[in-house]
Amino acid sequence: MEQQEKSILMRIQDTVVNYADIVSQISRVDVEVVDDRLYRVAGTGIFSGRVNENMAAEGYVYKQVLKTGKPQIIYEPGREPICRSCPLCNKCYEEIEISMPVSMNGQILGVIGLVGTSLEQKKQILQNEKLYLDFLDQITQFILVKVREEVRQAHERALEETLACGDIIGSSPQMQHLKESIHRVSKGTSTVLITGESGTGKEMVARAIWKAGDRSAAPFVAINCAAIPENLLESELFGYVKGAFSGADPGGRMGKFELADHGILFLDEIGDMPLHLQVKLLRVLQERKIIRVGSNQVVPIDVRILAATNKDLWEMVQEGKFRQDLYYRLNVIPLRLVPLRERKGDIEELALFFARRYAKRLDRYFWRISDDAMERLKSDRWEGNVRELENVLEFMMNMVREDGVLNTCTLPERFDSCKEGRTERVSVGRAERSQRLSGIQEGIPMAAVIPLKELERQEIRKALSLYGVSTSGKKQAASRLGISLATLYRKLEEYGLS
Repeated sequence: MEQQEKSILMRIQDTVVNYADIVSQISRVDVEVVDDRLYRVAGTGIFSGRVNENMAAEGYVYKQVLKTGKPQIIYEPGREPICRSCPLCNKCYEEIEISMPVSMNGQILGVIGLVGTSLEQKKQILQNEKLYLDFLDQITQFILVKVREEVRQAHERALEETLACGDIIGSSPQMQHLKESIHRVSKGTSTVLITGESGTGKEMVARAIWKAGDRSAAPFVAINCAAIPENLLESELFGYVKGAFSGADPGGRMGKFELADHGILFLDEIGDMPLHLQVKLLRVLQERKIIRVGSNQVVPIDVRILAATNKDLWEMVQEGKFRQDLYYRLNVIPLRLVPLRERKGDIEELALFFARRYAKRLDRYFWRISDDAMERLKSDRWEGNVRELENVLEFMMNMVREDGVLNTCTLPERFDSCKEGRTERVSVGRAERSQRLSGIQEGIPMAAVIPLKELERQEIRKALSLYGVSTSGKKQAASRLGISLATLYRKLEEYGLS
């Protein structure tokens, strides 16, 4: 088994083993849990020494549960039809067995079984059959909580492993080229100028260079040159000494250059830096030394500079708004980020990434993005680029319903998707009602009345299609229908839906 990827239940084996022990102690019967490949994940009592074994040769009941997704109760193990092909048939050591599927979103992950090996245990189970079934269902739900957490963590690990460039998402040719460029420039010390429209992820690229480079163990310090008042920007960059100006910290303060020593200083919105500070920055880049505000002492620094802007710096040079010598000093390695509308092939990957991110943050269930909603996302121009797309997915995740599907009705109002659908449905509904009324007025008989049982059958089918046919799905369906789980099972048999 080591040569193939572990099943999800094997990856959370410690948790499954703990729950199996709890079930065994409370139920006073033996418990075993198998995964979808019929490997024993956990076992108590007679099964405790056979954990991690493959039981495909003997697990005929479990095979049936994995195939149908339905619980199985074997009242006469070794003598029932399902046991005929088992090598232990007619010499089975079990007296009774209850098997419950462990499933999530319609996918069966494994089976948890209660096994009575004595007549006393069989009598105990038969006297409290429903209680045992409910207990197994509850334990299954506890296991699924851990499964969902493992799925989320596995997805995050996969992203980290797949994306050598940090959290940069995208498989388009433009993004592949960018990732390759980041890998090549990350090991050096040369200054990098990152350009691109607002929202394209310039700081993310800067952090990717830092993480992939030799300075990843040292600080990454970022400062937005447009967000700090001009009279404070100099002290933020270079620091100041005691008494440098009124309102200053009595003990003085280190600037961003010193904080980033041996690491990386990211100068965002470099195009908004005032001209007089551009002169001082140029000197630092040339001499690798700074002087704090109010001091004459020179402080040597070892900092790699990464700068970013959404402006055309060369055009600013022509207009006299940016120093030409500083431009050349910064533009040693230029990296341009392509706007999202020019790489629409990345939209689906980004949308799924943000959906999962905000499902976790907002504690919402996410299953998928509908085809219609994805087409709407892909057809937008995304003037705000990746940042705007992220905001839209956060909104959609706030609007998602219990089924976990992001559809057109979860899109923001500007997409106008759900409104059109509602208007169309309302118009059709009005037309149908009008037609029925006119039929009555003209003496045309109305359609035959639908029997209540048929309506009930339709609603049960609708609930199952919405919540799934797993045990947990049927439990949710029963709750929404306002009936007990036992009643639902009875009606499934009655209407031939089982």
